[in-house]
Amino acid sequence: MSQSPSFTGERFLPECSGEIWYEHWHRYALARQLSQHCTVLDVACGEGYGAAMVAETAFKVVGVDLSADVIQHAKNNYGHHANLQFVTASCECLPFSDASFDLAISFETIEHIEQQKEFISELTRVLRPDGVLILSSPNKRLYSDAHDYHNEFHVRELYRNELEELLHVTFPHKFWLGQKLLFHSAIWPENQACVTAEYLINNDQQVTVASHPSVEPMYYIAICSRNPAMLPTTLNKLSLFSDSAEMVYKDYAKQTRRVMELDQLLKNREHLIAERDSFLSLRTQQMEEREHLIAERDALLSMRTEQLNESTGQLSERTGQLNERTGQLSECTEQLGVCTEQLNERSEEIIKLNALLSLRNEQIAEHERLNVALNQQIDYRASLVWWLKSPLRFITRAIRGNS
Repeated sequence: MSQSPSFTGERFLPECSGEIWYEHWHRYALARQLSQHCTVLDVACGEGYGAAMVAETAFKVVGVDLSADVIQHAKNNYGHHANLQFVTASCECLPFSDASFDLAISFETIEHIEQQKEFISELTRVLRPDGVLILSSPNKRLYSDAHDYHNEFHVRELYRNELEELLHVTFPHKFWLGQKLLFHSAIWPENQACVTAEYLINNDQQVTVASHPSVEPMYYIAICSRNPAMLPTTLNKLSLFSDSAEMVYKDYAKQTRRVMELDQLLKNREHLIAERDSFLSLRTQQMEEREHLIAERDALLSMRTEQLNESTGQLSERTGQLNERTGQLSECTEQLGVCTEQLNERSEEIIKLNALLSLRNEQIAEHERLNVALNQQIDYRASLVWWLKSPLRFITRAIRGNS
């Protein structure tokens, strides 16, 4: 067994669960009932599970898919069926001779194809004149329009009348089936065969009996043939498909628990939101208080800025005055230098004058000393002694003069 390809939303895999599982398996279960002793072509067979199911009752089954990897996986998983073959090919250009198959199956394929007319013509070519085509297609009105949904893998979805017109060109005879996953309560006779079936519908608390479900199909299944006698006559019945594991019920219970968990998470989230709102309210109050403080700070900053500007102006004025005083000081310094030079000159002159003064003082002192001596001489001459000695002096001078 090889590992299944990853589910991308385009090709169904048996490992999928939920609605898509029931829808795909139910279609192949229907095809399996119509394929007894037939040579069957399964177009866009995908992983191969459906072709393998049909091979249990058919004479031969050929599965075709565009993906080589998917076909290889199908060969690895289902190649043990002797009457089952898988081929890589495009459904728009089938590599088979004309009139090669009794039954062609095309489930959920046509909406993926742009050239739909050519596809139907190719299916017609490979079918025998009495061959039957079983084709399913999503109901665009309910599948997409009603739910405002867009499937990225679908190229062209069809309304019922569009599908009718497309098939009528080559298949004038058709039997229409509707398919939709519904939720029912089933009541049946225990350990006995069900002889018939009844369909009860509750509409606004009014229960009515119907011959078939009153809901619009999610998918249309058209069983087509060029020979009306080849259309099956056993499909005018309600077909129900279930599984022993009750997968969809378990999935419903799981989803219900999940919803309950989400509800609790939602309540917890609402509680957290309330706490957050309270916290945000507190933060808002704090922010308002902070904004008030910021406004006060801005006002104080503005006042301080004005004071700073005023102080800057005063500083500029003082700087100007200082520069002026500095200029005056420079002038005074220059004048002081001149005065200092003049003072030095005067000091030198004073030193010279002091020297002259000292010299004069010495001369004066000498004159005074001479004056004192002169005065003493004068006093002496004025005295009697001088006069008495004077003749002797005259005589002495005379002698000296003569000698």
